[in-house]
Amino acid sequence: MEVIVRQVRAETSEIRSFVLEAANGATLPPFEAGAHIDVYPMNGLQRQYSLVNDPADRSRYVLGVKREQNGRGGSNAMHSQLTEGSKLRISRPKNNFSLRDNGGRSMLLAGGIGVTPLLSMAQALAARDADFALHYFARSNQELAFQQLITSSGWADRVFYHFGLVPPLLNDVLAEILSSPGADDVIYLCGPNPFMDVVRSSAEEAGWPAASVALEHFSATPPKLTPDAGEFVVRLAKRGIELLVPPDKAIIDVLREAGVEIKTSCEQGVCGTCLTQVIEGEPEHNDLYLSDEEHESGRLMTPCVSRARSKLLVLDL
Repeated sequence: MEVIVRQVRAETSEIRSFVLEAANGATLPPFEAGAHIDVYPMNGLQRQYSLVNDPADRSRYVLGVKREQNGRGGSNAMHSQLTEGSKLRISRPKNNFSLRDNGGRSMLLAGGIGVTPLLSMAQALAARDADFALHYFARSNQELAFQQLITSSGWADRVFYHFGLVPPLLNDVLAEILSSPGADDVIYLCGPNPFMDVVRSSAEEAGWPAASVALEHFSATPPKLTPDAGEFVVRLAKRGIELLVPPDKAIIDVLREAGVEIKTSCEQGVCGTCLTQVIEGEPEHNDLYLSDEEHESGRLMTPCVSRARSKLLVLDL
């Protein structure tokens, strides 16, 4: 669908917010808190960004985009090419990070730009008069995005700021925040992978069940494709063909070269769009979409980033 960039605002030195409205003036498709959209800032480029605004407001979508100097070009394109009045192609909202219908506390823990989906959640929870708190971790006060949204809200007193914390002080603060978990309490977590690793470890130490921690990844650490990783063969069961996957190529790249297209989106092992059934062989999982139990079962894999431990991998393709 086509939208118009109605407003661009510098939230911090690295983060810009983008207000999008339907190009035809219509109401935008509904979404739930935690949702994201696919954005196509230029030909051949597709990225996913979380929706920041209140799900009750369907007149616009609000995004927060941090410019990543060492990224893959998506954030740079958003920052350098989109201005107010620009037209942009986007998808309908999707959600892999929705709020649960729990009766206990909702603990929202944000690291840096990871605050974006949690702000939408805070607005939805406030509308329900639910018990929640948002803990916003940032390097400094100057790195806080969407300050105006927060301070003008009716739930500003439920937001707690934490600046410049690193282990072991970060661990001490998290131990206090996450103490005494209730049976129906849920943690919603989003931010850089190292930050989320510390939070998950602290939650486990505080007695939180793993099932009570919901999280959203922005990107998976790509696997290191080195020569000693070894070649392997992918057999496509439905097509009856075999393809050799060298150490320096991902499975989806080899498939494309052979004229086999499968549905993909993020191509970072985050969204699960390319999820494929494994018939035979042992996958080497490099994604952040499947659970530990699903990794262990070996029945599913994401061929955009995952590889094979076995010499033969038979996929249901």
